[in-house]
Amino acid sequence: MTGKLHTRKKRYLTLGIERNRKPRPKTFHSELEAKKYAERTGMKEYLIERMNYGLSKKFRLAKK
Repeated sequence: MTGKLHTRKKRYLTLGIERNRKPRPKTFHSELEAKKYAERTGMKEYLIERMNYGLSKKFRLAKK
């Protein structure tokens, strides 16, 4: 019977617990910042949407 793996050793082993998170949208505090980012990255057709999750009042870019 094998004993319990020591905590430090367990931290360095890959045990298949990686999380597959989907990428989150880039958010901005103001519409002006979102517009500047879109122009700087070369986006031509975009919408600026307001994200109303809880207390957050941020904006994000979406494709038309």
